[in-house]
Amino acid sequence: MMLSTLKILESIQDENEKCILATIIQIEGSAYLREGTFMIIKENGEKVGMLSAGCLEEDLLLRCREIFQTEIPQTVIYDTSAIDDVGWGQGMGCNGVIRILVEPITQSLHTSLLSVKEALVQGYAVYHEKEFSEDFTVKKSAFEIIDEDLVTSSLPTFYRTDEGYRFTYYFTPPPILCVFGAGEDAITLVDLASKIGFIVKLCDWRSGLCNEECFPNAHEYYIGSPSHIVDLLRISQSHFIVIMSHHFSKDQEFLHAVLNFSPAYIGILGSKERTRRLLPDPINRDHIHYPIGLPIGAQGPEEIAVSIMAEIIQTYRMNHGK
Repeated sequence: MMLSTLKILESIQDENEKCILATIIQIEGSAYLREGTFMIIKENGEKVGMLSAGCLEEDLLLRCREIFQTEIPQTVIYDTSAIDDVGWGQGMGCNGVIRILVEPITQSLHTSLLSVKEALVQGYAVYHEKEFSEDFTVKKSAFEIIDEDLVTSSLPTFYRTDEGYRFTYYFTPPPILCVFGAGEDAITLVDLASKIGFIVKLCDWRSGLCNEECFPNAHEYYIGSPSHIVDLLRISQSHFIVIMSHHFSKDQEFLHAVLNFSPAYIGILGSKERTRRLLPDPINRDHIHYPIGLPIGAQGPEEIAVSIMAEIIQTYRMNHGK
């Protein structure tokens, strides 16, 4: 699953103009992105998401002009395996045949997609199934909210049936980033993580800082004592924790409470010596990242946010084998 899934779905939440959903449903050979990848194309030409390294989108945009008028779904095939200089996708990691379903977002589909978004934010998975006739006319489109533990495979499938074809896909919840500390240096981190597609939960004991006005791109806000906040977060292996309140005793209380769980990542902002004093002794420190972030020589909130998210994405990809 692409980390940007949630962000793409959010782009249609308050959209009033016509939109089209374009989804890769079949790949024969290799392609830049896999089946299940989708993007939104708006009537004004705005695109949210991507299906390739940029070699298909402009042609799709032209094809969508007709679909905006007819409001009839189409399947489009791109052969990126051509060896001539004008072949689709040459030099962009593509060497296959890509089938893309292009469908107008009707009121019914709009409602379903927003339900998918809400389910993902709440930590649920969504099973999606489409049935096609022999000529690839869409006969059925269904979404079912399920517990993530019931997901049998995150891989999409496309196969022939007695009556045509079937495409199935699981939307799985994005990773969760919990940021403890609502200082000014956290603003850039929250904004970047949200843009990438993480669900961001902001935590602090100060209601005047931990709010939508100061952090408009956070998804949830938790206010209270550090140990109380940890009790509310329901921390699991899908959580990534960043501790950056700059308040020693608050950081220590939050960290000690978090250590009772098994998050995917714990990162602590500050010097090695400060972090060593924060940690209880004895403790296995291998899964705790300090100094936080990849060592790229980052300076200032923007660069530090990049280094932190780079380390978190690296951990996420290693754990998911993607």
